[in-house]
Amino acid sequence: MSGSPAEREIRDYAAGRLREMMPEARIIHELVVGGCRADLAAVQPERITLVEIKSERDTLKRLAEQVRQFGRAAHQVIVIAHERWFDTTPYNNGHPRCAPIEALAQGAESHEIWAYPELASRPLYGAWRTQPWRASQPEPHAWRLLELLWKEELLAECRRHNIAAGSRSTCPAMMRDMAWLMTGREIARTVCRQLRARPFPEADAPIFEERAAA
Repeated sequence: MSGSPAEREIRDYAAGRLREMMPEARIIHELVVGGCRADLAAVQPERITLVEIKSERDTLKRLAEQVRQFGRAAHQVIVIAHERWFDTTPYNNGHPRCAPIEALAQGAESHEIWAYPELASRPLYGAWRTQPWRASQPEPHAWRLLELLWKEELLAECRRHNIAAGSRSTCPAMMRDMAWLMTGREIARTVCRQLRARPFPEADAPIFEERAAA
């Protein structure tokens, strides 16, 4: 598993906290999304949360692009930043600043910035919230969600939903038909079902969804 010891410390802590906050989710380490790699993914039956970690040894050069890519393929994006990235100089109202990454939180309701270590004194930025603001979080793009799946997973889901596809079908062709013929909720459940069952080098145990009896 890649990453510095400083990042690993935050990653292990974050994985444990996400399990507490989303007990029905499967926690996956390092999920490829677009041209980026999310440090953590919390995959619930119908929702995907992607997490990017910035330790004290990281830089923020790629963060804007990472958040942009993740936001297109997830229901929620969380940046967990070490306290070095937070400006402790308070505003006049007592709320702390988050100078280096503050711009990411402006006009992007589906993105949250959490502080590590957790500090109750950061009510504006850095709060690890157990109940995200679901109503303000847009749905991800159906195509971007489907891009998370491998060819054999797409084929299995086409068959599951009675969409014509075979071994010679290409991924774009299957994704096109699925995006046209399936509802947004069906696509979200499809992608989550496959990610929850897929083997990963490091992740919680696979979760297999039982099919209803015919």
